[in-house]
Amino acid sequence: MPSTTIETFREPRFRIPRRAAALGTLTVAALALSACGDDGSSESGGSGGDTAASTDIQTELDISIDDVELASEGTLSVCSDVPYPPFEYHDDAGNVVGFDMDIAQGLADAFGAELEVVQTGFEGIQSGVALNADSCDLAISGMSITEERAGNMLFSEPYLNDNLGLLASEESGVESVDDLDDSITVGVQADTTGATYATDQGYSTRDYPDSGLLIQGLESGQVEAAMGNISILGYQAGEDSSVTFVEEIDTGEQLGIAAQEGDQQLIDAVDEVLAEMESSGYMDEVKTKWFESGETPEEGSEGSADESEESTEDSSTEGDG
Repeated sequence: MPSTTIETFREPRFRIPRRAAALGTLTVAALALSACGDDGSSESGGSGGDTAASTDIQTELDISIDDVELASEGTLSVCSDVPYPPFEYHDDAGNVVGFDMDIAQGLADAFGAELEVVQTGFEGIQSGVALNADSCDLAISGMSITEERAGNMLFSEPYLNDNLGLLASEESGVESVDDLDDSITVGVQADTTGATYATDQGYSTRDYPDSGLLIQGLESGQVEAAMGNISILGYQAGEDSSVTFVEEIDTGEQLGIAAQEGDQQLIDAVDEVLAEMESSGYMDEVKTKWFESGETPEEGSEGSADESEESTEDSSTEGDG
């Protein structure tokens, strides 16, 4: 069973509720919406006592790359921002599961290595700090490829297309992005492309440290709308009739796997495995499992809505993503 360690780059979360052209990746807009109705410096936190569940994907990968250089021989360490469902989160048994975890396990298998998940705050991942601190070999955390991020790390070929989306409460009266005037506060997850977009558009925003707290903020009335990647918002919104999907925002976002600058051999190996995942049907099976089937593992429950209110108090900002 793959192991899980915890690397802390920002304040801990309080609740677990909570993305190619060359590879022919599929946009998740329709997939996520169809799933809505379905059920600075690093500071090591040591072992978290959690486990990462083995993948149940049936498609076999016909590829073996045994000469890839890893920080620890025989172990592929992956930095991931847990929880961030459906990409990475704890199931009700405490295992780390998700779309990214199935991709990570496929890579580990192709490299003939064990998988180690290093739980890392997203700021440490998207800034390149975690990789540059040698906390992990790869960062796999539903991370969009941007020019700024590409200046701090090496990206693989994209493995998923994922535009932004806008959710709003039924009571808000928001029917399009044109309705986002100064009277509407838009919740965003800090350090994400959704936060950057909302700030660039001049919306009044409130930051949340993770997507689960963002959705809680929308459901509890802290904010009238929420903006983020469709894959996440669609999954998080679930069957809540008080929340409605308003609009897809075509940003052309694509998700990629990252390695430390200079580690071209590892990224080349990742691209080889991703290509095999596409051609073998492995990637299609993973997408179906996490975005279409409605049979994904239940999320674990830690914390409460009261804790959510407390955790967002210090992260609230106006017009700052």
